[in-house]
Amino acid sequence: MRGSCHKVSDHEVAALLFAAVKSFAILTQEEQKYANIFLHDVESGNTRRENGKTFRDYITAYLLQAKNNQIQRISRFLGVDKKKLRNLMAANVNEANINEYGRFDDLKASVDKSKAKEYSEKLENAQIPPFKINIRAHHLLQEFTLIGGLDIEEQ
Repeated sequence: MRGSCHKVSDHEVAALLFAAVKSFAILTQEEQKYANIFLHDVESGNTRRENGKTFRDYITAYLLQAKNNQIQRISRFLGVDKKKLRNLMAANVNEANINEYGRFDDLKASVDKSKAKEYSEKLENAQIPPFKINIRAHHLLQEFTLIGGLDIEEQ
């Protein structure tokens, strides 16, 4: 039955490993990272195989989940509007057009100043003036958007 889940058998693990070896050369560095995480999950029994799903499907799912987690974290730390951030990231912007149609300014305007202040001061373990909070939020959002996400951790 397509889409059903079951524990991964030794044969399926071997087949997934074979598919991984064949695919690794064509995966991006980021995809390789999530391929390794997926393979570790398979070997340790922390994931279930879904009938009909390819190795590439799993990598895509792991990558999508990681991006969603990154967006959740930056939204939690800066209070930024997730929908606006997703839309800007989906536009595949670069430094030259990041603020085309005022999209980046609109995103920055959605930052919750108190959350951004709390996050920045926690990182620095010091009081930070509001203008520096705005600069830090600007740079963090710009980098996050331009490279397609960051693994931001709470300190």
